[in-house]
Amino acid sequence: MNEEIAIAGVYVPTFALACACALAACFIASAANRKFIGVDIRRYAWHPALFDFAVFVILTKIFYAVLGKLPL
Repeated sequence: MNEEIAIAGVYVPTFALACACALAACFIASAANRKFIGVDIRRYAWHPALFDFAVFVILTKIFYAVLGKLPL
């Protein structure tokens, strides 16, 4: 597991990079969902902010696992 990833000579923690990637993926998925599908899935959730946070946590774990396996 890589604890740090060097980006342009700056060491960035893998978890911070995973959080940034997950946040971008959440924004893109939410915008695509509203634009192309036309149904706001958050409307059917019990608590929309909690649903968004759960999606963010799941995506963070996925990106952290993927970034940790990269041979950098």
